[in-house]
Amino acid sequence: MAVAQFLEGINEEITDIRVMASKYDTSRKTALIYIAQPKADLNQVMSFRMRDEEGEITVRDIRSKHLNGKFIGLEISHEMGSDAAWNRFYRFMERIGYA
Repeated sequence: MAVAQFLEGINEEITDIRVMASKYDTSRKTALIYIAQPKADLNQVMSFRMRDEEGEITVRDIRSKHLNGKFIGLEISHEMGSDAAWNRFYRFMERIGYA
């Protein structure tokens, strides 16, 4: 079973995903993952984990998003520097239901 978590045991619902490819190197891609209503205590968040039967992808680039001074969610930026990393991420997204 594929899960997305900030903290162990607290599964998060991914709101939106956007993937961009590098203009100069198409094997480099960046996924922006949005979570509008995080369930985890934001004071304890250190990383974002995507787990499935293949293992775990850990991302530490997490940004708080605000609109007019009001918290609207979190944005996770996952950079993939190779086709293998992209394929692994895509398989996770299929398992979680976003591909």
